[in-house]
Amino acid sequence: MNVWSEKNKVVNVLIPVTDAFAANKTTDVINMENYKRCTFLVVTGASSADLGKITVNAGNANNSCSEAIVFKYRTQVAGTAGIAGAVGSDIPSALETATISGFAMQGAKIGGIYIVEVDAQVVAAAGADYDHVSLTVTENGTAGVDACVIAILSEPRYAQDVLATAID
Repeated sequence: MNVWSEKNKVVNVLIPVTDAFAANKTTDVINMENYKRCTFLVVTGASSADLGKITVNAGNANNSCSEAIVFKYRTQVAGTAGIAGAVGSDIPSALETATISGFAMQGAKIGGIYIVEVDAQVVAAAGADYDHVSLTVTENGTAGVDACVIAILSEPRYAQDVLATAID
């Protein structure tokens, strides 16, 4: 049987919280040792005009994940804020490549989804024995954003070696 949840590992790396990004916030560190891809879903609720920027960090352990890396991303954010029925969008943007400086989130949009794609080869190229990643949102103002971040590990290297936990 082909069951999605048996091939992919879902991890809640930043629980849904009011004002999640009122200050700089880094997610739990994810161990990609047995996976080829990690997709972070940054889901926002009520937002302000001063959203921050998203960067991805790599490292070789759960306490040393600080090397900024390039990554791919796309957004699903409503084009118009404040219109009834247009609080979110299910139309993704084109896949973009972010530099190590990351990319800016769109402010004053409710119900945005930011899809951040991390390739294990990019993580490994960042340093010796690098196989851990985290995501950071650097706030550019003082107002908070209701949000959560979910990580999905996919493409297991060896199906029998899928980790019971991905948070070290």
